[in-house]
Amino acid sequence: MLHNFHVLDVIEKKKLDGILHGFTEVCGIASFIVDPDGQPISDEHRWTTLCSDYCRSTEEGRRRCYESDRYGGEMSAKLKKRFIYPCLNAGLIDCTSPIIVGKYHIGTFMCGQVLYKPIDEDLAIEHAREIGITDVEGYLKAIEKIPIMSHERLDSVVRFMEVVTGTISELAWSRYISSRQSRRYIDSLINRVSDSIIAIDADGKISMVNEAFSRIAGQGKEQIIGQAFLRYISDDNSMASYEESLKMVRQKGHGRASLDIVNAMNQSTPVQAAIAETRDENKDLGYVAVLRDMSEEMRIAKLKEDLTGMMTHDLGNPILSIQKAMQLLSSKLLGPLSQGQEEIIGLTIGTCQQLYRMVMDYLDIYRHENGRFLLRKHMLDMRDVVHESIKQIKLLAEEKGVSIRYDSPSIPLTLMGDQTRLLRVCLNLLGNAIKYNPEQGEIAVQTLLVDRDDKIMHEATSPGNGSHQHATRLNQQYVLTMISDRGSGIEKKFQEAIFEKFFTLKEEKREKRAGVGLGLPFCKLAVEAHKGFIWVKSPIHVDENCGCRLYFALPAEEKVHLDPFKIIC
Repeated sequence: MLHNFHVLDVIEKKKLDGILHGFTEVCGIASFIVDPDGQPISDEHRWTTLCSDYCRSTEEGRRRCYESDRYGGEMSAKLKKRFIYPCLNAGLIDCTSPIIVGKYHIGTFMCGQVLYKPIDEDLAIEHAREIGITDVEGYLKAIEKIPIMSHERLDSVVRFMEVVTGTISELAWSRYISSRQSRRYIDSLINRVSDSIIAIDADGKISMVNEAFSRIAGQGKEQIIGQAFLRYISDDNSMASYEESLKMVRQKGHGRASLDIVNAMNQSTPVQAAIAETRDENKDLGYVAVLRDMSEEMRIAKLKEDLTGMMTHDLGNPILSIQKAMQLLSSKLLGPLSQGQEEIIGLTIGTCQQLYRMVMDYLDIYRHENGRFLLRKHMLDMRDVVHESIKQIKLLAEEKGVSIRYDSPSIPLTLMGDQTRLLRVCLNLLGNAIKYNPEQGEIAVQTLLVDRDDKIMHEATSPGNGSHQHATRLNQQYVLTMISDRGSGIEKKFQEAIFEKFFTLKEEKREKRAGVGLGLPFCKLAVEAHKGFIWVKSPIHVDENCGCRLYFALPAEEKVHLDPFKIIC
């Protein structure tokens, strides 16, 4: 017998039962299919009451039935044809015909449960007691219902059974060949995959690998199969990661691990492993793992880290140096300046500040993505932050002829925050408003306190406006800042996307508002790091279908009376 090969691997049970049903309807006797060990693998078709309710109702009876069916299957497989014999349990006449795939016996077609002549009652009673039947009277009545069939009639039925079994064997062989071809095709696909794929058995040994893992390990597949997978794990950190991932697999069915795979030359390759649980035909636990070579990703990450260092040091420091030099000239310590020179120096300082903010925005986003973004909080007044941001960007606004109007509220707007980051948030939002505002236009800035139940805070947590949509805190007040312009606005479908890193829009009109690269993503990062919200509303001038208002709300430090400042919605 082919090890672990089963008739149901090549023929569906539903199809087998359909064949048996048709056979039973034509021949009028019991039929079923068993595996080579005598265990039933099909439904019972037209079984006699004696077999179903008595002979197989006790442990000893079932043992004898399985032994009898196994014996009949072995004999028919040995003879390679039908075999008729009295069963080893009740003495009924059974018939077997082997299901053979190639040269392997994978199952047995059985029919019968008939008699050539009635069984002697004393022998029947003795048999019933041997297998532990207590209802002997019922047992005898069941024997009386057993069909009596002539040798000639049974022989013709069995010849027909042999034809049906041959058809089943041919169907199984066809499916087997098709399955082998499919497996070869799958093997071909697996070996073409760039990621390594391995199977690990219950003993931790590799039972299957593809060509990609063979290349990483520097060995042929025949050398790898049978080796312990742990042999290819190179260090303690990888070992710990692998063991932790197996715990996750046992809990959830899947897990991940970061490993260094060592090859025959003791060279290691970093991989990211996705591991899943699998079970073989014996229900033994094993694992299948997909290993992605991370060498190129780690090289790119190193380049990214080097780029970040270049931007923050090699680029950031010269910008600061230029800015300090311009500030020294602006102070007139080195001599008087003409009005034109002062204007040029002022524009240069503004440009340096803008470049430096871009560098810092990139650095903070990088820190956030690598879990190193930290706030340096202290008590501050949001009015001071807004005033400082307007002061720093005033020259840029004047260059375009844009005015900035800020009506500062009378009450303090105190909160715990990182002043440097919040100042950059305001500068980014004001810079965008200036960029997209028409010349000689106006930018309106407002700051005020609102309750969590205020209408505008419900707008902050509604979907589709770019906010994070997390819940506001009970009894929490928020310092709300609004910056409005009269530019061309932002289409509704892009109002969430503008906060994505490096988002850009290709528009026919050059003055159309586009993505801002890193500025708005940094604003979202900084505001949400303060447990706040940022969102957009556009258009705000419905009659003109233009204008844009950026909002951001930060948790206030303590409960105070609201300023009676009208909220613009």
